[in-house]
Parts: sequence; structure tokens; C-alpha cells
Amino acid sequence: MLLPGNRRVVLEVDGMQHYIRRTADGSIQPDSTTYAAAMAGDRDLKFRGYEVFRFGHDELRDLDTARPLITDFFDRLLGRPPGTPPQPA
Repeated sequence: MLLPGNRRVVLEVDGMQHYIRRTADGSIQPDSTTYAAAMAGDRDLKFRGYEVFRFGHDELRDLDTARPLITDFFDRLLGRPPGTPPQPA
């Protein structure tokens, strides 16, 4: 997203594909290489001037839980001036 003040924002919803791999027999295993690649991409975006905000897929699975979380997130994101770091909750 491009926000006022030329703020460049990336929203990421992380699912299992960010930390697992499927083996030849179809089973799922944790995979630190897959996770490291996702984190390298995150760092690259930050070095390019993007603000990166990550959500776990479980946070957004249920509408009744997700709606207040996303509403609060956007209120906080859009309510701060450009160049101001996010404040802890």
C-alpha cells in the first residue's frame, strides 16, 4: 500500500508455507531454510523503505476475532504521522 507521506506498507499473512516443507512422501516438516528465506525477503523490503507488518493466519481465521484486530491495526497505522515508529500496544 502507498499511504500519505509516501509511506510504503506491506501486509503479510503468514501461513504454514513460511516455515514448513513437504517431503517426497507428502508429509510436512518444519524447515528453517524456508523460514530463513521468508525472513530475508522481509529484511529486503525493509531495506527498500517498506514498513512490513506480519499477521499469522490463525489471527485472521475467525471473523469475530479478526475484525477487532484489523480495525485496531488500521486505526493505529493510519493514525500516526509519516516517519513515526509504531508504538507498542
